[in-house]
Amino acid sequence: MSAKKEKRVQPCLVDLPDTISKSLDHGHCRCEFLECNYKVCPIFEFLFGLKCIHVNIYFYTLQEKRSILDIADRVKKDRTTAVRLVQSMIKQGLINKETEPLENGGIKNIYSSIPQEILKEKLKETMQDLEIAVTSLIRHDWTVVKVINQKVKQED
Repeated sequence: MSAKKEKRVQPCLVDLPDTISKSLDHGHCRCEFLECNYKVCPIFEFLFGLKCIHVNIYFYTLQEKRSILDIADRVKKDRTTAVRLVQSMIKQGLINKETEPLENGGIKNIYSSIPQEILKEKLKETMQDLEIAVTSLIRHDWTVVKVINQKVKQED
């Protein structure tokens, strides 16, 4: 007997107020890594596509510069998984990578978050872009939208 894999539903912006309200009702973010009053995980997930683990890495490296092994230990993942998580955050411009020389030669990569002021500006810009897009969507006539493929494939 094979177990059916449950498909993960992508977060929907329409659900954001309800998600935040539920986390407020329960008194905590659904994140196992952070304790905060701001419920950052649902907001960061909807606006930036970040999971709680990414948010944890951001705040952990905001406190001080960390090695990949420190980060892996913090998020309870292996080193290669931590590298992938951090690399995705570097691509988004949320984490900086620096190198430090080692005493015996060689270098060590150290990671730090962008300052919170810069991230707050990114949040503001994202919200402004979202407002423009939603306002434009509301102003348009949706009857001009044409369905290209009316056949729906049914899954067993």
